[in-house]
Amino acid sequence: MVSSAESRYIIDSCLDDFRIDGRSRTDHRPYAISNRRSSSSSSSSNSISNGNIKIISTNTTPDLVLSNGSSRIHLPGSTTDVLCSVKADLVHPSPSRPDAGVCELSVDLSLCGDVLLGSGGGGGGAGGAARRRRRQDESELSSLLTRLILPHAVDYSQLVVWAGRYVWRLSIDIVILRTDGCVLDACSMAIRAALIDSRLPRVKAIIDGNKDDGRGGKNEMMGGEFGGAGGGMGGKNDLLVDGDISRARPPPGAESCPLVVTVSVLRAPLPMNNNGSSMVQQYRSIPIIDARTEEEVCATTRVCVSVDPKGIVCGVHTLGEGGAALSDEEDSGCGGGGGGSLPLAMLGDIVTSAAMASRNLYTLLNDGDGSGTNISCKMKDVDNDGGGYGYLLKNHFLIR
Repeated sequence: MVSSAESRYIIDSCLDDFRIDGRSRTDHRPYAISNRRSSSSSSSSNSISNGNIKIISTNTTPDLVLSNGSSRIHLPGSTTDVLCSVKADLVHPSPSRPDAGVCELSVDLSLCGDVLLGSGGGGGGAGGAARRRRRQDESELSSLLTRLILPHAVDYSQLVVWAGRYVWRLSIDIVILRTDGCVLDACSMAIRAALIDSRLPRVKAIIDGNKDDGRGGKNEMMGGEFGGAGGGMGGKNDLLVDGDISRARPPPGAESCPLVVTVSVLRAPLPMNNNGSSMVQQYRSIPIIDARTEEEVCATTRVCVSVDPKGIVCGVHTLGEGGAALSDEEDSGCGGGGGGSLPLAMLGDIVTSAAMASRNLYTLLNDGDGSGTNISCKMKDVDNDGGGYGYLLKNHFLIR
């Protein structure tokens, strides 16, 4: 829990645009992103820096051998560490959406003891109360990420292998090891990096002995002649799987996966004017980007904005339970709409600020491309050197 003196110091530092860790109100922390693609494409440790954000590529990054793609987001010298795994398999489509693939998401907090979405500090309590709080945080995080990211994460229509029969299902599993504020932002970066790192084999449906991808040959990822070992035997109503990992491709539309930018709003009291009438304490709102845990505790409202690479806002969600009080006297004057309230006019400014801040995050995930416009992901072929988990998928894919 943050004391009154600490809260006053944090708010004053944000008001002076010089936060407790030396950043300005709009700066991100130096996140490091590791995945199989970066570790397999570099023979030695290196870093690509872009302002306050950088990619650290190292060939010692451990791989998740049972995943089609994975990523790790961490803050060197801090307590943020998030793992993300993407597993793909062929399933029957939903009866309500037979022409679309499936994407599922789950969050695991079993190794993280912090309260992530509440206004409190560390995760206190013991026994059943702690487990219930952890399950509640897992459910809320999964729900928020599902609403803010999954509808725009991939092109679901291009995940169809056989219309009405087989589609790709992407299972996204997030393990939060540690966190130091803005957990939704870190999770969104991990999801996007893992999706772009994922590889799906080329699959065709063989109907009555004729090759057909079930979509009139329009699905480029599933189409093409196969040069590797296949999973089908050429019979009726069968699936032919290209076993060559070098021909596998990321899920269609993964490069358009949005990111979440959380804007935390703090309130600083303004000097009171003694005009003889009843005095009402007025406050100034201070929006900041990428807040630490201590800053989140002091925030009255947090606005989570989902933004795609084109700068289009895909979703907005507000969190907040009032923030830490500066003192008993100041807390008595913190009315004016409640802790989680936010003026409608200010919401537009916050969403605009979040959209502008998302450019830095997309630059990070695009390997340091600082153009800021016409953002596109530079995909690299997967090395077939037998290292990591390439050896598992080098000659065949296991389709359940």
